[in-house]
Amino acid sequence: MRRMLAFVGGVLSGGAIGAMVGLLFTPDPGKASRLSWRARWQRALEAGRAAAEARRAELEAQFQALTGTAISPESPDTQAPPKR
Repeated sequence: MRRMLAFVGGVLSGGAIGAMVGLLFTPDPGKASRLSWRARWQRALEAGRAAAEARRAELEAQFQALTGTAISPESPDTQAPPKR
Protein backbone atom coordinates (compact mmCIF):
# COMPACT_ATOMS: atom_id res chain seq x y z
CA MET A 1 0.00 0.00 0.00
CA ARG A 2 2.84 2.39 0.81
CA ARG A 3 4.47 1.71 -2.52
CA MET A 4 1.21 2.52 -4.27
CA LEU A 5 0.82 5.79 -2.37
CA ALA A 6 4.44 6.70 -3.09
CA PHE A 7 3.91 5.98 -6.79
CA VAL A 8 0.71 8.04 -6.97
CA GLY A 9 2.38 10.86 -5.06
CA GLY A 10 5.31 10.78 -7.47
CA VAL A 11 3.02 10.85 -10.50
CA LEU A 12 1.05 13.79 -9.11
CA SER A 13 4.19 15.67 -8.14
CA GLY A 14 5.76 15.06 -11.53
CA GLY A 15 2.63 16.26 -13.28
CA ALA A 16 2.47 19.42 -11.20
CA ILE A 17 6.15 20.18 -11.74
CA GLY A 18 5.81 19.51 -15.47
CA ALA A 19 2.80 21.82 -15.71
CA MET A 20 4.64 24.61 -13.90
CA VAL A 21 7.74 24.25 -16.10
CA GLY A 22 5.53 24.22 -19.19
CA LEU A 23 3.78 27.40 -18.11
CA LEU A 24 7.05 29.12 -17.30
CA PHE A 25 8.63 28.37 -20.65
CA THR A 26 5.65 28.82 -22.94
CA PRO A 27 6.46 31.18 -25.83
CA ASP A 28 3.03 32.89 -25.86
CA PRO A 29 1.46 35.20 -23.30
CA GLY A 30 -1.45 33.82 -21.28
CA LYS A 31 -4.34 35.03 -23.43
CA ALA A 32 -2.70 33.87 -26.67
CA SER A 33 -1.98 30.47 -25.12
CA ARG A 34 -5.58 30.08 -24.00
CA LEU A 35 -6.87 31.03 -27.45
CA SER A 36 -4.44 28.62 -29.08
CA TRP A 37 -5.48 25.77 -26.81
CA ARG A 38 -9.17 26.58 -27.28
CA ALA A 39 -8.76 26.51 -31.08
CA ARG A 40 -6.84 23.24 -30.86
CA TRP A 41 -9.58 21.77 -28.64
CA GLN A 42 -12.30 22.85 -31.09
CA ARG A 43 -10.42 21.26 -34.01
CA ALA A 44 -10.05 18.04 -32.02
CA LEU A 45 -13.78 18.02 -31.23
CA GLU A 46 -14.67 18.61 -34.88
CA ALA A 47 -12.33 15.80 -35.98
CA GLY A 48 -13.89 13.49 -33.39
CA ARG A 49 -17.40 14.31 -34.54
CA ALA A 50 -16.45 13.76 -38.19
CA ALA A 51 -14.84 10.41 -37.34
CA ALA A 52 -17.91 9.37 -35.34
CA GLU A 53 -20.22 10.29 -38.21
CA ALA A 54 -18.08 8.37 -40.71
CA ARG A 55 -18.03 5.32 -38.43
CA ARG A 56 -21.78 5.58 -37.91
CA ALA A 57 -22.37 5.61 -41.68
CA GLU A 58 -20.06 2.60 -42.05
CA LEU A 59 -21.88 0.65 -39.34
CA GLU A 60 -25.29 1.55 -40.76
CA ALA A 61 -24.17 0.28 -44.18
CA GLN A 62 -22.95 -2.96 -42.61
CA PHE A 63 -26.22 -3.32 -40.72
CA GLN A 64 -28.22 -2.79 -43.88
CA ALA A 65 -26.08 -5.30 -45.77
CA LEU A 66 -26.57 -7.93 -43.05
CA THR A 67 -30.26 -7.42 -42.38
CA GLY A 68 -31.56 -5.86 -45.57
CA THR A 69 -33.30 -3.11 -43.62
CA ALA A 70 -32.29 0.52 -43.42
CA ILE A 71 -32.15 2.38 -40.15
CA SER A 72 -34.86 5.03 -40.03
CA PRO A 73 -33.39 8.53 -39.52
CA GLU A 74 -36.37 9.62 -37.42
CA SER A 75 -35.90 6.79 -34.95
CA PRO A 76 -35.10 8.21 -31.48
CA ASP A 77 -32.25 5.76 -30.89
CA THR A 78 -30.41 6.88 -34.03
CA GLN A 79 -30.39 10.60 -33.30
CA ALA A 80 -27.10 12.23 -32.40
CA PRO A 81 -26.77 13.59 -28.87
CA PRO A 82 -27.39 17.33 -28.51
CA LYS A 83 -24.36 19.60 -28.93
CA ARG A 84 -23.18 21.47 -25.88
